[in-house]
Amino acid sequence: MQCSRLISAYSTEFSCKALHVITLFFWFAVPTVSAGAYPTPLAQQDTALTGYVLELESGEPLPNVEIKNLATGVLAESRADGQFTIPVKKNQRLQFEYPGYRTDTLVVIEFDIKRVYLTSDGSAIRIDEVQIQAMTDTRLAAEIRRAEEEGQFTETSQRRGGVRISPSRWFGNEGRQARQRYKQLLAEQERRKIDARFTPEIIRSLTPLTDEDLELYMTKYRPTVGFLSTASDADLRLYIMDTYAAFKKLTPEQRAEIKAPKTDNP
Repeated sequence: MQCSRLISAYSTEFSCKALHVITLFFWFAVPTVSAGAYPTPLAQQDTALTGYVLELESGEPLPNVEIKNLATGVLAESRADGQFTIPVKKNQRLQFEYPGYRTDTLVVIEFDIKRVYLTSDGSAIRIDEVQIQAMTDTRLAAEIRRAEEEGQFTETSQRRGGVRISPSRWFGNEGRQARQRYKQLLAEQERRKIDARFTPEIIRSLTPLTDEDLELYMTKYRPTVGFLSTASDADLRLYIMDTYAAFKKLTPEQRAEIKAPKTDNP
């Protein structure tokens, strides 16, 4: 009986010591983590968002669009192909602003590549020659249609039914600007059609013209769109040979007078 009490007391003492050792083990084994030691959640980190800004009607890229993070004020600008990259956090808003187009905003929910489409604000904007030349053929055609519609004397109204006369559209400042812009755009389209066929390469293949003489010849004998629209390749080669023969007969004084392209050729 006395032996059993001794064994029981010994077991209790052993259990207490073992529990104390285990407690100390966990005390030293588990590291203390401060509040700042946890990693910042991904949603709180700036992520570089990449996307493209495009025109809704034509699908063409819009360069030089200003993109602004409204939460941080950080600015970015789209490149020639419409691509942009800007640091942003999840749930922040981006603002897209470009002259002649409605300002739009985008709430960033995911960070996959975004395609943002801007729509025209309908304002009449004067386009300089450099801007026109930088347009793609698709964008140029879209701008021609837009300017033609804005400069028309009549307009189609579904709410009022059919076509109605709009004197303010014809005599107003916006209408005049639209018609002037239409002429500019149409002239650029015609220039491109001529340049696509009346090239230095085809002229050099038929004549010995180079450098300044080639430039003078192309200026003076530049054909019209009307002629090229019906002329075959054989017709164009014959035209070049005939006009080259006439070019050789020009005097130095006549060559010096060649300053601007003429459009009275066949």
